Amino acid sequence: MAIKRPKSVTMATIAQQAGVARTTVSFILSGHYRERGISEKTAERVRAIVEEMQFVPNETARSLSRRRTGLIGIFLPGFNSSWGEAVVQGIRARLFNADGYVPLIASQHDEADWEEREIKLLIERDVEAIVCCPTVKTENYRRIMDRGIPLVFIGHRASGLPDASFVAWDGVKVAAAAVRHLISKGRRRIAFLGRGHENPTSSERYLGYRQAMLEAGLELREDWRLEVPDYFDPKGIVRSAFKKKDRPDALLCDLWLHALHTLETLDEIPLDIPKDVAVLALGDSLFCRHRRINLSTVVEPAGHIGQLAAEIALSLIQKPDQEPIQRLIGDYVIEDRGTT
Repeated sequence: MAIKRPKSVTMATIAQQAGVARTTVSFILSGHYRERGISEKTAERVRAIVEEMQFVPNETARSLSRRRTGLIGIFLPGFNSSWGEAVVQGIRARLFNADGYVPLIASQHDEADWEEREIKLLIERDVEAIVCCPTVKTENYRRIMDRGIPLVFIGHRASGLPDASFVAWDGVKVAAAAVRHLISKGRRRIAFLGRGHENPTSSERYLGYRQAMLEAGLELREDWRLEVPDYFDPKGIVRSAFKKKDRPDALLCDLWLHALHTLETLDEIPLDIPKDVAVLALGDSLFCRHRRINLSTVVEPAGHIGQLAAEIALSLIQKPDQEPIQRLIGDYVIEDRGTT
C-alpha cells in the first residue's frame, strides 16, 4: 500500500513513517549513518520512504544549522565572450560534483563604484568564497580577504596582493611559445601589440615575447612594442607602425579583440596577410574562427582554469587557515589559420 503523502513533508514526517528518530533520518540523508551505528537495512527503509514521499530537504534550514549557505560568488568582466563562458562552465562543472554548492554570478565592467557595489551584495548574501578576475581597485579585494572570505583570482594575479590565491594562464610561457611559432614560420621582425605597462597580464606576455626574441638573437625594438589603452581601438597605432618601410613582418597580439581591429587596418594600408605580415593572437573566440576572419590564435584552456578556480575555492572553504594556493597553467594549443 502506497504511503499517503501529506501536504508538507518534513524530516520529522519521514522519521514517524520509518519508526526512527529524526536524527537518524538526518544522519542517513547526510551519508554519516555508518559511523553512528545505523544499519544498512534501516538506511534502505528510510531512503525508500524519502523517495515514496518525494521529500526534498530544506537546504536553507540545513545551511543555517551548518552555518553555511552553499553559495560561491563568481565575479567576471561580462559573460558575452568565449573566455567568460568557458570559465563559468568549468566552475559549474566542478561545483556540480560538490556537496550543496552553487554559483552566484555577478558581472563587473571595470568601474570601481559598480565593482564595489557588486562585492558588497555578494558579501551580504553570505557567499562562502568569491572567484573573480581582478580589474579595478585593490582595496575592494582586500576588504573581502579581511572579512575571512576565501578569494580566488582568475585570469591573472592582482597587483599589490601577493598573498592572494589565484589560477591563471602562464603568460610568459605562452607568449614565448607564440613567438617561437612565428619564428618557425620564417618571421624575424616580430612586433608585440598589447595593453600598457600597468596591465599585469599584458606585461607578463610581453616578458615572454621579449624572452623568446632575445633567445633567438632577433632585434628587439622598443617602437615595436605597440601599447593600446584597455579596450581602445588600436587602429591608429597599428597604421603608424606598419606604414613605415622598416615595418615588422609579424605581429603578436596579447588580445584577440585587438587582433581583429588590426586585420582591418592592415587590409586598409593595404598589406597582404599572411604574405607581408603574419598575425597571431593570444586567446580565442568564435569570431576568430569565422571563415572570413580565420585568425590564427593560441587557445587558452579557460574551462580547465575555471574548474581549478572552483577546486581552490572549495579547498579554502574546508581549510581557511592554509597558505594561498597559486597556480600558473602553461597548457595551450596553437591554431594555425589564415593569418599565419
